[in-house]
Amino acid sequence: MSSFKFRFKDQDGDLASDESYEFSDLFAAIAEAKRVLGEMALDGLPGQPDEALAVEVLNSDGIPVARIGLTISVDFLAA
Repeated sequence: MSSFKFRFKDQDGDLASDESYEFSDLFAAIAEAKRVLGEMALDGLPGQPDEALAVEVLNSDGIPVARIGLTISVDFLAA
């Protein structure tokens, strides 16, 4: 088992969790980050193209090792 922490980014800014979570490996921690990102999206999607929802996975030393993000883009199509 490996220890990971999460850092969250939403419309209100960045928030790092002080709690450590045990996962079998990085891929299991990423799967949990994806699940959490889905829950964050239920509270509201990014309103502007330069905004994003994201969950960073940090290793036991507090170093970011993966970032799972959700962005919104608006593309205007020629009629």
